[in-house]
Amino acid sequence: MKSKPRKTETCLSEMLILPDGRILVHNLTQPFAELLRELNPNDGQISPRATRPSSPPHELPN
Repeated sequence: MKSKPRKTETCLSEMLILPDGRILVHNLTQPFAELLRELNPNDGQISPRATRPSSPPHELPN
């Protein structure tokens, strides 16, 4: 009996760059946070999200 292949988990972040330079992100994934941290390593909101461990399976992602 063959087992079904697992579905690949899709991570999707949405980003909006406002005219004044602010960046709004919806569903910030850790890989996307790592990318944003490379662009601005001193940002206090992005850095912790780029380094935190992934959420336990019983919690919803941020």
